[in-house]
Formats: sequence, C-alpha cells, structure tokens
Amino acid sequence: MTSNNVLTAGLVLAILGWIIYRQNQWRPFDPARMWRGPLVLGIVGVLMLASADNAPAMHTVDIALLVFEGVLGLAVGALMGVLSKFARPDGQLMVRTGAFASALWVVLIAVRVGVDVVAVNFGAKAAVSAGAIIVLLAVNRLGRMLVLSTRAERLTGSRPMVRAH
Repeated sequence: MTSNNVLTAGLVLAILGWIIYRQNQWRPFDPARMWRGPLVLGIVGVLMLASADNAPAMHTVDIALLVFEGVLGLAVGALMGVLSKFARPDGQLMVRTGAFASALWVVLIAVRVGVDVVAVNFGAKAAVSAGAIIVLLAVNRLGRMLVLSTRAERLTGSRPMVRAH
C-alpha cells in the first residue's frame, strides 16, 4: 500500500467518521445546509477523478463499476433517509439518522472493498481512485437528502423553510 493510498484511506475514514457522528445527532432539518455536503463532496470527487495529473483512462469496466457503485450508494442513502427519525421539539423539525441506518455504512464499505478487488483484477484504475470514493460518498448523501426532503415535505404539508443565514 502506497503512502498516497494510506492518506486517501485516512481522509475517507475521517470524512465517514464525521458523517456518522453528525447523522446520529438530532439536528435541525435545514435543507440548504444539508445539501451542501453532497454538493461539495461531489464537486471534489469529480475534480479528483478528472484531475489532469492523475486522471486514469476510463474503460468499460471502470464505467460499469462506477455505475454499479453509484446506484448502490444512492439506494443505501435513500434507505438511510427512510430509516431516519423526525421530531418536533419546540415546533422545530429535527432529524437524526440513528445507529441502525448508520450501520448501513458497513454494507457500503464492504461493497467498496469488493469493487476495489474486481477493479484491480481487471485493471480498472479510475474505479479505485480516491475521486471515485468521494463521489460514492456524495451520491450516498444525495440519496439520503432526496428521501429526507420528501418526507419532511409530507410531514409539514409544504416545502420546509430554509433558514436565512
């Protein structure tokens, strides 16, 4: 394992730890703030994938693995959104994903490891890149937010108000 791989793994684990910690805390449902995470992660991941310095060539296997991983990441994120809990202390809509839904990260990590094994065996370098991992996190967060937004809309009877900053 190269020092770059160790650094990437450390970065991904730090981001994942932060995400798990935050999604297990009761937080005000603030769509503007919650959409920022997937957007920032997605931009960073795509830029890392497309970086001129280390952009690996995309082959059919890369594309197939990235699409598979993206669909699974979106589905797991949506399931996290379904399993999330809402509360209204003091009338403010609060949300928490909870421990069971957070355990779904184990599924996503196991699939990611399997994708890496397949990708290495087929020489699919783009699928094992740090950018692909960051995009997977972004897609997962996107799936969660799509479901949470829909659920919050049903609970409130209207689009949740975004607080002004």
